[in-house]
Amino acid sequence: MRALLPQLTPGEKRVARAILAAYPIAALGTIAELSQRATAGAPTILRLTAKLDFDGYSHFQRAVREEVQEKMQSPLSLMDSAPRVPTGRRGFFGAFIDDITTALQRTQRHLDNGVLEDAIEALADSRYKILAIGGRSSHVLAKHLVFHLHQLRAHVQEVVAGAIPVYHQAADLNRSSLVVAFDFRRYERQTIEFCQQASKRGAQVILVTDPWLSPIAECADWVLPVEVDVPSPFDSSLAAMAVVEAMLAGSLARLGPDARERMARLEEIAGIDKVISRTDDAVIERSGSKQAAKRQDRRPKR
Repeated sequence: MRALLPQLTPGEKRVARAILAAYPIAALGTIAELSQRATAGAPTILRLTAKLDFDGYSHFQRAVREEVQEKMQSPLSLMDSAPRVPTGRRGFFGAFIDDITTALQRTQRHLDNGVLEDAIEALADSRYKILAIGGRSSHVLAKHLVFHLHQLRAHVQEVVAGAIPVYHQAADLNRSSLVVAFDFRRYERQTIEFCQQASKRGAQVILVTDPWLSPIAECADWVLPVEVDVPSPFDSSLAAMAVVEAMLAGSLARLGPDARERMARLEEIAGIDKVISRTDDAVIERSGSKQAAKRQDRRPKR
């Protein structure tokens, strides 16, 4: 529906926007209720549903109901609804890899390359302060993005609950803020409300979500849908991680020498040796010598 907006008549746009503004509730009422909400006649609503390739308003509503049901799927309901174990001649892992490859290919079809390019351009813009937020499991994606993007540019942080509640952290956002949100079905109220408040304060929002779209899509400036459905009771994060990696690679390409200079500066501060340093080696060596001496002392004297 969003993709179709530029091609719609003014009346059809009013209907589409009325649906999107209160989705899915607006789409589940009667055609008379939607007509009143959108200040458009029933024929206009029917023309819109036809342009969306539906055979009438009831067909459109059935698709909406099915989409809502898909959005509400939990790991338990996914496991109960259908077999989620891959099968095939190539064995379990081979079949699973085939399904993951298919999910990545579907993600490529879901994604608008222009939208991804624009989102990466914003991530590489040093005028923005970057904040990444995720949910119960998707916070892993936010952490991964922040950890690596921080090495390429300044002012990158994760939004996490701590001394300052998450919802309070939106209070200081403004037009120089850029939020990257990860939100997948069984969407999380805390993440949604943070992004809504961020948008109200002028922040830009990049949303990585599933094909059914988190409610954050209504206030997001860039929406990046990825495939999550694989033969498992749990939604897959692999396609989303591929998008994160693409963001990082694209940001590095755009930042160029600035990123290299920052990485060199961070390395100088941390010191290559601080992972396993010469000092550590010396400590280990001394410790080993002491242990050997103790063993020597325990030997019976003749």
